[in-house]
Amino acid sequence: MDRRVVLVTHSEDVNGVVPAVQSQLEARGAEVLRFDTDRFPGEQQASFRQDAAGERLEFRAGERTLTLRAEDALWYRRARWAGRLPLEMDRQLRHGCLLESEACLRGLMAAAPGFVLDPPERVRATAHKPRQLALARRLGMATPRTLISNDPAEAQAFVASCRDGAVAKMLVGFPVYGEDGAEQVVFTTALKPEHMAHLEGLRRSPMVFQERIAKALELRITVVGRRIFAAAVDSQATPGAEVDWRERGVALIRSWVPYTLPAALERQIGDYMAAIGMQYSAIDVIVEPGGRHVFLEANPAGECYWLECNSPYFPLTAALAAVLLGEPGARRVAG
Repeated sequence: MDRRVVLVTHSEDVNGVVPAVQSQLEARGAEVLRFDTDRFPGEQQASFRQDAAGERLEFRAGERTLTLRAEDALWYRRARWAGRLPLEMDRQLRHGCLLESEACLRGLMAAAPGFVLDPPERVRATAHKPRQLALARRLGMATPRTLISNDPAEAQAFVASCRDGAVAKMLVGFPVYGEDGAEQVVFTTALKPEHMAHLEGLRRSPMVFQERIAKALELRITVVGRRIFAAAVDSQATPGAEVDWRERGVALIRSWVPYTLPAALERQIGDYMAAIGMQYSAIDVIVEPGGRHVFLEANPAGECYWLECNSPYFPLTAALAAVLLGEPGARRVAG
């Protein structure tokens, strides 16, 4: 197979999924180049050229160069735009170089002549939680009562209206680093009276508030092209995982099992993916004790690899390779 694929990520993306997908692609005869966005523009190069002969899009890493053609593909997985620019640069100059680097790479990917999994601008647009919740509800999925606001009084009233309590979470996942340099992730938090005393902080940053949903199971639904892989975990059986299973993700890593989605929900997930025009998404759903399925959010670039390396051992990297190479029936048709 004479196909070329560029894998776009960053140098600290080391959980194993990128080399695993690369191995799947190379086993199918494709030529693959990994391009780390933080190594651009200092260590790796990319260029767009237009002349009388047309356009030419190249990515270079070390001694290797890949020129993308109409039959080729690009996987946009992660980005840390110009992340290795020297910190000692003039502050304004460094900021300008970062903006130019990001604009360059986004523009190059937008001009890719072949298939892109998934286009960066589409990934950014579909990551917005208000849009996700509105679309999921229009498609018939149950969603939690939600408030996204920077108004302390509105937040106070909303939380008070939640009979079974409320949780708070951020719109954007980001780490906080302690004095020792250790990374501390901001997880979903069950709100207590002591939290409510700090709502004035909303004047500096908005937040997501949702009614607390009782959980029988939590689902991670990974969509890869036309395939849907659903896994379930009993987060309530592990202390510390009751509110956000990710907080005990390591302890639960071998506890996930395959889950058969109700036919209606599977159709709704398919409709959701067609509506957003994406090939990939990692969707979080709660199964209530009574059996109702409640949509929480859809991460357009969410992690999935632990579900291949551990139970339920889904063939996710093979599915990603099939979509990238356009194998028959692999890609989802956008609506």
